[in-house]
Amino acid sequence: MNGYFFDMDGTLYNNKFHEVSEKTFKMLNELQRQGHFVALCTSRCQTELKNLPSCMRNFQFDCMISDGGALILDKHKEVLEMNCISKATMKTIDSFCKEHNLVYRYSTRNGNYFGTPYSKYAHDIYFHLYLNSPIFKLYENDDVLNLLVFCEGIDKEKFRPLIEDLGIVEFFDCFEIRANQIDKATAVKKIMDYHKFDTTYCFGDGTNDVDMLKMADVGVAMGNACDALKEVSDVVIGKVDEDGIYNFLKEKIKAE
Repeated sequence: MNGYFFDMDGTLYNNKFHEVSEKTFKMLNELQRQGHFVALCTSRCQTELKNLPSCMRNFQFDCMISDGGALILDKHKEVLEMNCISKATMKTIDSFCKEHNLVYRYSTRNGNYFGTPYSKYAHDIYFHLYLNSPIFKLYENDDVLNLLVFCEGIDKEKFRPLIEDLGIVEFFDCFEIRANQIDKATAVKKIMDYHKFDTTYCFGDGTNDVDMLKMADVGVAMGNACDALKEVSDVVIGKVDEDGIYNFLKEKIKAE
């Protein structure tokens, strides 16, 4: 049995047109029919998965890794593992964001919230990507899986020391934050160690997929992937809007 782990945005899902290739999901079904393990591995939280096309919502992944690796669910969506940011750290981040008028969003097992009043910029980014947006709810000792803190310039440098011991991915206008030593790669490794796959394939397109692809037996970068990911991949396939996954897996199955 092989293990196949797929990133969501830019890999299975075309954000530009909010489309999913049904051919790709027919191929994922074929992998399962052949007895292979098919998993999702995304930075999205559970709430951000609700407005996806039906073929993706209805597909029963053998495992679902969300929140950038902080939450691992089995095929029945029961929790296998949750790794939350400590409440002490959350209180420090919450206070800093309020003091500096920074927008931040936090996710929980079943929720997605802005912890400070959100800007039109933050709302529009979310709606453009996910066709939904977090609601505003003050942080009150919630079990937080994943954070996005929107900041740039001097605010970013002031904030950085607060998160140096956490798992982070830095973007030009924000930080994605998780508990220490938690990311997509650590979550995939736990599933790999348990199932002892013959070969593990990981598919992605972004900087937060780099460690996951480096760890895989076969790291697969989409044609639309960032250069950093292509550099560490074992193979670069077609773009998400070119049925890259479908064509790669079709040829692989044919060769076997």
